[in-house]
Amino acid sequence: MSSAKTEDIARQFIQAWNAGHLHVVDELAADNLTVSYTHFPEPFHGPEEFKKMLSQTHRYFPDLTIEIDEVVADGDQAVVHWRYRGTFQEGEMFGVEASGQSVEVTGMTRYQVADGKIQQEQGIVDNFGLMMQLGAMPT
Repeated sequence: MSSAKTEDIARQFIQAWNAGHLHVVDELAADNLTVSYTHFPEPFHGPEEFKKMLSQTHRYFPDLTIEIDEVVADGDQAVVHWRYRGTFQEGEMFGVEASGQSVEVTGMTRYQVADGKIQQEQGIVDNFGLMMQLGAMPT
C-alpha cells in the first residue's frame, strides 16, 4: 500500500475519537483490530470493544474533538501527532470526579494498515498533563 493511502486512512480513522463519529470504526477497522494506549491497562480487541471504549470516552468528554498536528506515513504504517480538547463532564478519571474541567491533551498514535483497514492502533498520551489539568496532581 502506498504511504499516501496509509496516511489518508489514518487521518480518517483517528476521527473516530471525535464525539459522534463511531461510524468511522465500522468503515475502516479490520475485524482483528487491536487498540492499546498508555492509560489503559489492557488492549481492546475488535471493532465492537473499541467502540464501547470510545462511547465511554464520549460520555466523559461529550464535546471531545481531535486535531491532527502532523502525520508521517511509510508504507503500511502511519504515525499521527495529535491533540484533543474536551470538557470532563461525567465519570471519574485518575481518582478525580468530573467537574466540568476543560482539558487539552497531546499524544501520538501509530497505525498499522493492511488491505485498506486499520489492524492496529497504538498510542502514547500525555497522561501527566491530563492528570494535572484534572487536578489529580499538583501543578
